[in-house]
Amino acid sequence: MAPRLVPRLLKKALDLLEADPAHTWTVGEIATACGVGRRTLQRQFRRFVGRVPMEFLRDLRLDRARQELLRASGRASVTDIAARCGLNHLGRFAAQYRERYGESPSATLRRHQNVPVASARSLPPLSAAVERPAIAVLPFDLIGPDACRAVGVAEEIATAIMRLRWVAVAAPARARYHLRGKIHGDHTGRLRVTVTLVDAATGRHLWADRWDGDRADVFGVEERVAIRVAAAIQPSLRQAEIDRAWGQDSAQLSAWGLTMRALPHVLLVEAAAEGMALELLEQAMDLAPYDALPIALAAWCHGLRGGHNMCPLPEEERATAHALAGRAAQLNSGDPLAETMLAAGYTLAHDLGTAAIHADRALALDGGSAWAWGRSGWIKAYAGESAEAIERFQIARALAPGDPMNFLCSVGIAAGHFGAARYDEAARWFERALGENPAAVWINNALTPAYALAGRKEHARRSLAELVRAFPGLTIAQIRSGLPYCSSHRDRVAEGLESVGMRHS
Repeated sequence: MAPRLVPRLLKKALDLLEADPAHTWTVGEIATACGVGRRTLQRQFRRFVGRVPMEFLRDLRLDRARQELLRASGRASVTDIAARCGLNHLGRFAAQYRERYGESPSATLRRHQNVPVASARSLPPLSAAVERPAIAVLPFDLIGPDACRAVGVAEEIATAIMRLRWVAVAAPARARYHLRGKIHGDHTGRLRVTVTLVDAATGRHLWADRWDGDRADVFGVEERVAIRVAAAIQPSLRQAEIDRAWGQDSAQLSAWGLTMRALPHVLLVEAAAEGMALELLEQAMDLAPYDALPIALAAWCHGLRGGHNMCPLPEEERATAHALAGRAAQLNSGDPLAETMLAAGYTLAHDLGTAAIHADRALALDGGSAWAWGRSGWIKAYAGESAEAIERFQIARALAPGDPMNFLCSVGIAAGHFGAARYDEAARWFERALGENPAAVWINNALTPAYALAGRKEHARRSLAELVRAFPGLTIAQIRSGLPYCSSHRDRVAEGLESVGMRHS
């Protein structure tokens, strides 16, 4: 949330507030912690943030509360979420929330909880022929008084991981990864839960985190820890599986290994990489014709090739993406990762209605998936729902701040600002996306019109030159037909490109 190029002491203040927004901060306490006077702190907030510290803190708490409401499980309550975010006056919170988001907190919670969520028990088992990595959740060490109150946290975590579907839960001897934990209880009634993910073969630590809670809310502590662990371990597990696949002879890889080896190629969103990904995915589909995941990933890959003009026949690529997505949808049995990729494939095949169904399913199955929130954001962006799109991309970035896919979230946030006619802000986010992934030169087909409509014609010409250098012969007509934006968005893109000399066809 912090703006760029702020003074060091102000950056420290912003970091303090963002690290613990629920704390009962005062202006004096913030100023003391940063080694700056109250008036200086207030002045710097007004100049660089546009709000005084307490206004910034209020908005930060409201944003955190909205994210929790959108990701909440069936047992969550508005009161509990508000309290965890430092919003202790429920009536004032409800009024401020409605003013900021246009609906009540309870409406946000109901909308998410009304999406049918498949329980782990109701999902059909994956075929034995479909390989997936396995994780063992070991019994937690219990340390200190009251630690035994939260003994159920390991079982809650195992259940939450089972819902992910692309990770199996198994006995330690059969598991590639081990999840270990400790529960510390003290005489004040506080509980601290620490969790570590380890590669069982090498002993390498892949991920760790900790959470604090109150023994009086032990069931809430167990549930929150389980949900957050299941969400947080996914990027580390995916990367470990990718590393494992790349460390093996490709001729010896299973369909799962080939899919993991293809995944980073797909995520580059670059022509040569997409071609290499499809070669690997064709092999995976031959080995496991009934596994939905490689088929759904291939649909996404073909959609990217068509949507970003990486091939001579983009319409054929979109048709292939739609056909593969339909095939994968018939085979999928509750895997939220496959649902996310199905949403991507249908989106880039210009079928936003079906894409939305799969994005909703992915979030219902795994509300902590940054990728699923990102795909939902793209559907909103293409439909012209700018505010909703930006919100979903921000949630995705917050859930997985180190994910390589975040450059696409930056592009999505930029697209949302472009749709809302905030062209300077759109250009800033497009620039950020290019900084995060310099190989994604195609971003210039959106950055150029953002510059042009912001009145920055020289920047627009330089951006266009970069685009044409990478895509010689590219036309406005091709860009208009590539991605499924609404007509008004496409019209403004065309207007910006035309104003700096790009040809129509």
